[in-house]
Amino acid sequence: MIRCLRFLLLLLLPIGSLLAQSIPVLSDSARISLMSVDPGEELYTTFGHSALRVRDPWMGIDKCYNYGTFDFDQPNFYLRFVQGKLLYMLDQESYRRFEKVNLYYNRPFQEQVLQLDSTQRQKLFELLETNIRPENRNYKYDFFYDNCATRIRDILQAACGASLRFDTTQLPPATMRQLLHPSLESMPWTRFGIDLVLGAASDVPARHSDYMFLPAYLRDIVGRSTIDGRPFAPVMTHMPQYQVEKPPYEPGFLERPMLIMCLLVLLGALCRLHPKAERIFNILFFLALGLSGLLFTLLWFATDHGATKINLNILWALPVHLFFFWKKGPSKYFLFSGALAALAVLLWFFMPQEMPLPALPVAILAAVSGLWKRR
Repeated sequence: MIRCLRFLLLLLLPIGSLLAQSIPVLSDSARISLMSVDPGEELYTTFGHSALRVRDPWMGIDKCYNYGTFDFDQPNFYLRFVQGKLLYMLDQESYRRFEKVNLYYNRPFQEQVLQLDSTQRQKLFELLETNIRPENRNYKYDFFYDNCATRIRDILQAACGASLRFDTTQLPPATMRQLLHPSLESMPWTRFGIDLVLGAASDVPARHSDYMFLPAYLRDIVGRSTIDGRPFAPVMTHMPQYQVEKPPYEPGFLERPMLIMCLLVLLGALCRLHPKAERIFNILFFLALGLSGLLFTLLWFATDHGATKINLNILWALPVHLFFFWKKGPSKYFLFSGALAALAVLLWFFMPQEMPLPALPVAILAAVSGLWKRR
C-alpha cells in the first residue's frame, strides 16, 4: 500500500509542478499600464523610473513589474557593481506599495493605460510572468542599452509585434551622452564627473529606439505611438502626490565646476612664485592626475561598462603619473606628458569624444606644468 502511494505521488509531482507554473487568463476588465516615475533626490533616481502595472479587479490582481531592482546580498556586490557585472532583476510588488513608496519620497508618477486587445494583453502578461521566474528574472544591467526602461520597450514590442509602431518622429538629434545632460542641470558636479568617466563610446548618435533608455522618453514616445492604427496610450493619468514646490535652481559658488577649475589654475600659477610651494603643488597635482587616469583606464579596460570605453581624457590625465609625480626637476617624461596634454588642448573641440569644458583649464595646467616643470 505504501509503495502504491509513493508511486502515485511520483506521478502527481510533475502535474503539480505544471499547475504551479500555470499563468492565469486575465478577464476582460483587466488593464496594463505604463508607470513613469519622475526623478528623485538620490543619485540613482536622477533619471526617473519605469514599471508596468497589471490590474484585474475580477481576478484580484493589482501589481507592478519592476526591472530596476538588484540584490545587495549578491557575492562581491560592490566589486561586481564597479566592474559592470552586477545582476539586476525583474521584481514585482503590489500597486499599493509602489504608490506608497513614491508618495513617501515625493516622486510624482503618471499612468498610461495601454490600449491592448485581449490577445495582446494576455501575451504581455504571460511574458511578464515568464520573465519573473527565478531562472529568467536576472539580467546584466547596462545603463544605456539594457535597463528598466529598455526592458519595457522590448517586452511591449515582443507582445504586440509589428502592430505596435513607436512614434519617434519628434526626437531631436543627440548623442547618448547629450541625452543625459537635461537631467543633470541642477547637479553640475555630478554632470562633470559623469562626463569625465564616459568615453567616446557614449558620443555615438542615438538611434531612435535608444532614446527610450530614459523613462521620460519612453513615456512620451509611448504616448504618441499607435497599435493597429489606433492610439497606443493616449491618456496619461497624473496620480495624486504630496508635492513640495521646489525653487528654481541657482548654483552656489562651490557648485560651479568651471570656476573652481579656473581657481585651481590660478593657484598653480601663484605657487610657481615660490620654489617650495611649486614643489608641493606639483606633487599633489600630478598625483591627482595619475589617480584620475588610473580610474579612466580601469573603467576602459577592466570593466564591462560599454559607456566608459575609449576615454580620451587619458591624454591629459596619464595614469603613468603615479610613477613620476614625486620626481624633481624637468625630465623627458614630463616633457612628453606636457606635450601630450598640449595636443589634447589644441584638439579639445575636435575630438571624436565630447570633452568636458570644466576640465579644459586642468588640461592646460597639465600641459604648462609638464613642459615648464622646474622642480
